[in-house]
Amino acid sequence: MLLASDFLAINPLAVLVAGLAHMVLNLIWFMPKLFGNAWAELTGKEMKATPPWMAVGFIGHQVIALALAVIVNLANATTLVGGIAVGVLVWIGFVVTLEIGELIWEKIPFKLFLIRVGGHLVALSVAGAILAVWR
Repeated sequence: MLLASDFLAINPLAVLVAGLAHMVLNLIWFMPKLFGNAWAELTGKEMKATPPWMAVGFIGHQVIALALAVIVNLANATTLVGGIAVGVLVWIGFVVTLEIGELIWEKIPFKLFLIRVGGHLVALSVAGAILAVWR
């Protein structure tokens, strides 16, 4: 059971930095020259941010970092490799499995699936590493 002491064990500055890293890595991942153009082509949508939603996105990245911090602490991951391992496990257990639903039900192209899950793999691995080593 998660208690208040579990939250007190979390370094809030590490969560903030991990959340920012998660957000920045996703922004880089979807830059036009990396995977942004491919994403736009595969989805038929324009890669254009909607400013009012940017704050919501920032909060979302912080929530991901906070949840990952709890999991890192519960796993007692205190090394770079341990943090990456927790990030990869969360990626496989949640992101990949949810995105597989997009393949099955929405019939998205496999390349789009790879772009989406790839960005999450990188961002969760880096965030997990930050949270594990920066206690």
